[in-house]
Amino acid sequence: MAKTRRPRGTGSYDKIIDKKGNVLYRWRIGIYDSITQKTAYKSIKAKSQAELEEKVTAWKEENADFGNVPSLPQRLTVERWVEIWLHSIQGKLSAGSVYRYKGTINRHLLPNFGKRWINQLRPLDFQMYFDGLLKEMTPSTIKTLRAHFCVCFEAAVRLGVISKNPVRRIIVPKVRRPKLKILEDDEVNRLLAVAKNGDYLPPTRTDSDDFMRKRNYLIVLLAVASGMREGEILGLTWPCIDESSAKIVVKHSLQNLPHARGLKSPKNGKTRIVVIPEYVAHEINEWRKFQADYAERYKGLYKNPDSLVFTKPQGDFVTAAHFYEWDFRFMLSQANLLGTRFHDLRHYFASSALARGVSVMAVSEQLGHSSINFTFERYVHVLQKSRDELKKMLDANPLFKAAEAVGEGREQEKTG
Repeated sequence: MAKTRRPRGTGSYDKIIDKKGNVLYRWRIGIYDSITQKTAYKSIKAKSQAELEEKVTAWKEENADFGNVPSLPQRLTVERWVEIWLHSIQGKLSAGSVYRYKGTINRHLLPNFGKRWINQLRPLDFQMYFDGLLKEMTPSTIKTLRAHFCVCFEAAVRLGVISKNPVRRIIVPKVRRPKLKILEDDEVNRLLAVAKNGDYLPPTRTDSDDFMRKRNYLIVLLAVASGMREGEILGLTWPCIDESSAKIVVKHSLQNLPHARGLKSPKNGKTRIVVIPEYVAHEINEWRKFQADYAERYKGLYKNPDSLVFTKPQGDFVTAAHFYEWDFRFMLSQANLLGTRFHDLRHYFASSALARGVSVMAVSEQLGHSSINFTFERYVHVLQKSRDELKKMLDANPLFKAAEAVGEGREQEKTG
């Protein structure tokens, strides 16, 4: 009678003789790896058939997540896995995210772990590595590195390359969020005055200087009056502005990466409507006229194909780095506000709105936060001040004083 062949994928059994001449029973299975396009082999040995069956069953149960044929650890170097992973996320994540991941991986992961087998990495390896960075990096930078490493290896777990993420459980220093710098009204007024008069610019008054003075003033004014992010302001286009209803549709943000400068979706990928004061809408309309006249005067030299609201005098993008280096830091120096960031103007808008009784939901929507809870956590100190004002209002309310007086009158009636 012909011998029955075992079903494909269940492995094969045979007898072998070890180096000492002992007879052993062996189970062996080959598993094809679609990533390396090679077959990896797993073998289990025992002194008896019964013992071998127990070991094989235990191994299959331990690795049962992948069905009848458990996944074997891939014989991939970290370098090879990174190559596969970076290729897989192209077009699926934003260009900015891919750029940051590449920077972290190329500067930190590959030089230290690139030649290691990915399935032989241990949490201790990474714990010791990150502990060694404490003397040269801030806790926030270390936390960012860990997060990027974790994303890389989590993808390897998800695709069955490794069974556990070696970075997930390591401990890095806690990052203490710095206290928000909230500008006072007089400080903002001082900055706006400096931006408007243009004293921070060279004394020459060319058309180009006048262009930048008007542009810079409106950039700062819009940040203070709308709470928009810097990239959203610098990526603003004319079709997104409705001066008649004093509203802006935030559709774009300026992306400035090597070989990838242009407009992208705003943070969180959400389009939103931002309201602005009538005065600011009027200033924007005046700027539109000025820009159109300037473009006509320098026709052929001034090119603005993307219909950007804010450009350089030649029509190019105004990047955040360029704006700070050539304009904003001089404004801050003139206004005696060195150490202030452009993002602090966004904090000023939010804190001012909340302090004046605007609902947290409305402020959160205006700022484009991912959730109202983030707004609560970010500006809890302002809300605390609002609660203090509420307490003062309640104490000063004559209604409650009258109720107290009525209560005292009733007590006197009872005792009388």
